[in-house]
Amino acid sequence: MKEDIGHRPHRNAEDEGIIGRLESEVGLSREEASYYLRLIRAGSADASTHNALSERLSRRGMVILSGDGERILPVHPRLGLANHYRTWRESMVREINEKRMRVDKLILELIPVYEAATEKRAKEEGR
Repeated sequence: MKEDIGHRPHRNAEDEGIIGRLESEVGLSREEASYYLRLIRAGSADASTHNALSERLSRRGMVILSGDGERILPVHPRLGLANHYRTWRESMVREINEKRMRVDKLILELIPVYEAATEKRAKEEGR
């Protein structure tokens, strides 16, 4: 019989440590971390329990829907956490690149201001 992962059993210190590291190292919310751990322990959950948590973890590549669409399955942690990290990294690289493009545009706007001010000072000093 599959564990009802909607039920939140009392957590032991080991679970709390894992949940804490999923929060701090992986960037999951406490709720997401707890759900993922419960799903790993249970092996799957009925797709009728599909909710915002499973949707967020699915977007991160940490859970999938079974082929028949009836179960939510945890992706093996080696792959699931790697998927999440890759997605996070791609997002950070995209953000950095976009910021760099905005800075480059700002540089192009500031160059004429700098050059005009420099030229004006040179003329004033040459009088």
